[in-house]
Amino acid sequence: MSQDLVVQALSALRQKNFTAARDCVAAYANDNPLEFQHYLIKGLAEIALGDWQAARDTFEEAVQNFPHQPQLWLNLGIAAENLDLADEAIESYEHSLDLKAEQADACGNLSNLYRKQGRFSEAEDMAHRAYELGAPKAQALNVLGLALAKQGKFEAAGKILSEARQLDSNDPAILANLANLAVDQLKLDAAWPLFAAARIANDSAVIRRDEGMARLLAGDAARGWPLYEARLELPKALRLRPQCPRWNGEPLQGKRLLLVAEQGFGDTIQFCRYGRVLAEMGATLLWTVPGPLRALLADNLPGLVMTEGELLPDVDYWLPLMSLPLTTGKLAYADAPAAPYLRAPSTPMLPAPKKDAKKIGLVWTASPTNDRDHEKSMHIEDLAPLWKLPNTQFYAPFVNPRLAQITKEPVIRLDHLIGDFADTAALLMQLDCLVSVCTAAAHLAGALGVKTYVLLPHCPDWRWGVSGETTPWYLSVTLLRQPKFGDWESVISNLIQRLS
Repeated sequence: MSQDLVVQALSALRQKNFTAARDCVAAYANDNPLEFQHYLIKGLAEIALGDWQAARDTFEEAVQNFPHQPQLWLNLGIAAENLDLADEAIESYEHSLDLKAEQADACGNLSNLYRKQGRFSEAEDMAHRAYELGAPKAQALNVLGLALAKQGKFEAAGKILSEARQLDSNDPAILANLANLAVDQLKLDAAWPLFAAARIANDSAVIRRDEGMARLLAGDAARGWPLYEARLELPKALRLRPQCPRWNGEPLQGKRLLLVAEQGFGDTIQFCRYGRVLAEMGATLLWTVPGPLRALLADNLPGLVMTEGELLPDVDYWLPLMSLPLTTGKLAYADAPAAPYLRAPSTPMLPAPKKDAKKIGLVWTASPTNDRDHEKSMHIEDLAPLWKLPNTQFYAPFVNPRLAQITKEPVIRLDHLIGDFADTAALLMQLDCLVSVCTAAAHLAGALGVKTYVLLPHCPDWRWGVSGETTPWYLSVTLLRQPKFGDWESVISNLIQRLS
């Protein structure tokens, strides 16, 4: 009878009756120890059902009992990857390849994970292996093209992705990746037909979001903001989704509106300016923001500012912060309430520089978790030409593990003075200027009206546009752009001319 259950399980799996396949093996396990093939049937059924935690549990038990079976490690990696356990997934895929090197699936999956972790040359090598081991050619070339693009090898990436498109002309991922490659090179006119073709093939939220950001980068706010709403359809797009109705422009007189922070600290700082518009419309405002921003924003914004995770009072409507331009109808960047719109507390105090020295803040690194960190961030060694500026004192007014890069550089760390963004704001206001890559400190300085130079990669965030030194978002900010991918040397040379 037990063996009949196993036969039923295998038959159900082949017929794509995954629930029956899983349940048959579970029933068999009540009276029998499971062999390798039993774990495989049950785990594959759980993967097909999207029950990633159950699949992970199944394959974790399986590899303990059958540690020399590469298929088990491969599928443990798949389950872990879908649970966003990237390190565990990588370890499982690598172990599977140690047991059996000729696995195209494991190589392709590893390439994607290496790329997401910024291990781009390894991602490129693994994509080559996947292709050589017989992975579906269009898919393997797509993965390879992405790895090349992340390294700024745009010409090679274009050739590879075009070859993938020839093999599968209607694959939406390939079309979208070609569109994004054009955006990376600021060839925006070439991107629009590619986005259109990708959306015909599959009008997914990711593709609409990406086109939305490209439209916003191009300054096409009328098309960009509606498309950018697709970001909210993605998993984990918001840390909070209230149960009350979303505000869609209804009259706000006498109504309570909850504004929900999303994405990074800088995004919250940039878009909280719209609060004054809503207050003028008669709304009673409530805000939920990340803890490090609460004190600063509570002193500056109309209404009650709460920390994410606090118990929320009853409200009439809610809205994500970055939907405010669309919902208020202030689509054009120039229509946004002007900066400065934040004020800082008076403490902590900046350590005194040498007499009459110019006080310059330096922020050379963005968040390590940002998916474009490799483009946005610099190494402190890139700033070395600045050390020759006469009568200048440099400060690092931020908190980040990469402050450890300061060894012999003439930069004073301030992280011991910073408990939250209110402290950072106080320190920024005491500087003569801030020099920052595209990160929260740049937004905060702009919102305070501090003179700021923002150092931008060749393809910047959508909010900075494709050209020009000024931005309507922050009148005190000057934008210094890379003339080509990775060229920080030219940016620093330009900066020195401005500071001299």
